[in-house]
Amino acid sequence: MATRNPVSDDDATEAVFTALAEAIVPVELGQDQRDRLRRRIIDRIAVASPPSGTETFSSQGDGWLTSSAFIRMKMLRVDEAAGTQELLVRFLPGVQVPAHSHLKEEQMIIIEGECQIGDHPLRVGDVHIAPAGSWHPMITSKTGTLLLLRCEYPFPTDPGVRA
Repeated sequence: MATRNPVSDDDATEAVFTALAEAIVPVELGQDQRDRLRRRIIDRIAVASPPSGTETFSSQGDGWLTSSAFIRMKMLRVDEAAGTQELLVRFLPGVQVPAHSHLKEEQMIIIEGECQIGDHPLRVGDVHIAPAGSWHPMITSKTGTLLLLRCEYPFPTDPGVRA
């Protein structure tokens, strides 16, 4: 009579996990589902004080301002002495920001989505720097985007005027 090799618990566990992993079918979540999941995760994270000597500015909660039908902004920080500000800007799909100049250097980091400055595409993780005195064409976004913007403060009263 032939002897059978007994299956160890480790082998059985590995076989079960392998079978489960192979049976998983990826599902693309809609934007609403991703937003709800992100909110649930953020709500469960304990809020700790920032390290001594530092500041933290939350993107969550109140403080988002509507500057047009296609633009929402949340002021994070103003440095009046330096004449600069940092803010989160959400461009909704279809936005068109007119061509404009910069009196001070502008730094833009794309956090979500995509936009174009003229024909130049910017995607998640891209950093765009416009030096003081520079001019750039209209900014548009078909899909919408969230960006971190560091720019002059206050905004020029006539942003279309070249420096």
